[in-house]
Amino acid sequence: MYKCGRNGNFPLCVYFNSNLKGAKVGIFGKVHNYDYSPHCSSQGCLPFTYSEGSGSAGYGQKVKNNAASVYNYNDTSTRVFYNSGWTGPADEWDPYGWGTYFGNLSATYNDNASQARVCGEC
Repeated sequence: MYKCGRNGNFPLCVYFNSNLKGAKVGIFGKVHNYDYSPHCSSQGCLPFTYSEGSGSAGYGQKVKNNAASVYNYNDTSTRVFYNSGWTGPADEWDPYGWGTYFGNLSATYNDNASQARVCGEC
């Protein structure tokens, strides 16, 4: 997981509440299932959880089926999907600084399971 912002990784910043409120987490790249973080430890592969904003609504909770808004810091469009494996309805966010790159989820509001960047070779 990454810190939200233009800090070198340019993640999709996922928020627990609408209007970019509550706890948040930066998730970079293609994620098949929010239940399994690619950052594994001796405890196994843990789910993505809200790790920024201690004391905020949603802090420490799982991201899967629990996100309301996003801010795309990435240089490419990013989609958030209803189902794991990049299927089902999706919300698409334009690259940082272009068009609609932040806001409330619609098709995947509190029903989100995966994400992918929209680009040819990424």
